[in-house]
Amino acid sequence: MDFTLVGLWNQMGAVAKIVVILLLAMSMYGIGIVLERFLTYRKGRRQSLGYLSALQPLVTGRGRLGEALALERSFKDAPAARVIGPAIADFLTGVEGLGAEATDPIELELLIHGVNRGMERTKKREVAGLQRGLPVLATIASSAPFVGLFGTVFGIITAFQQMADPSKGGGGGLATVSAGIAEALLTTAVGLAVAIAAVWFYNYFIVKMAHFSAMIEDSAGELADQLLRNLRGTPASTPPPVLSAKPKA
Repeated sequence: MDFTLVGLWNQMGAVAKIVVILLLAMSMYGIGIVLERFLTYRKGRRQSLGYLSALQPLVTGRGRLGEALALERSFKDAPAARVIGPAIADFLTGVEGLGAEATDPIELELLIHGVNRGMERTKKREVAGLQRGLPVLATIASSAPFVGLFGTVFGIITAFQQMADPSKGGGGGLATVSAGIAEALLTTAVGLAVAIAAVWFYNYFIVKMAHFSAMIEDSAGELADQLLRNLRGTPASTPPPVLSAKPKA
């Protein structure tokens, strides 16, 4: 009796082989999701930090907010840029549309409120994009043990059939059905291995996504506060400083 992986595979029944192939396909698909998400999160975090570092002096400096519009093109893979960039554009357009009322505190509060709502909608879309593939990873983690158990049940059924059939050596006891029992245990082991790896990576990416969400949330809140501080510090006789610089091409 050969108890190596190759030997067990050769002695497996058709159902058990199908189960193992299905589990291997699930694991390969999960590996693809893990690699894609890992590269996406890594690049997105690096680009977001670079974008926020470049944006800070433009937001805090008076009269330089218009220059921030060009930054979004340089950081296309940064989730923070895709949230904050359109908000800055909406703010500049809104201030320009207010005209002489750009120094009215009530109008400015309404404008900032509208910008915040726009950032909130964009942030939800970005978080949904960061979640891409994770539901599939969770499905693999939850279903792989049951797929392996399905093969185990058929392996045990085969083992008991061999024990009950004298023509297949059933009178020899457990020695004659060891292949069926090993086959049953192998499918369960493969299912558990796939599920454990999927759960680990799923939890890892959930934590990464929470960090992204918190970073974007904090950056958006700080941007809204800084815009209000810049406008409130502008004398009523002067135009808003954010409009004194045009976006660079």
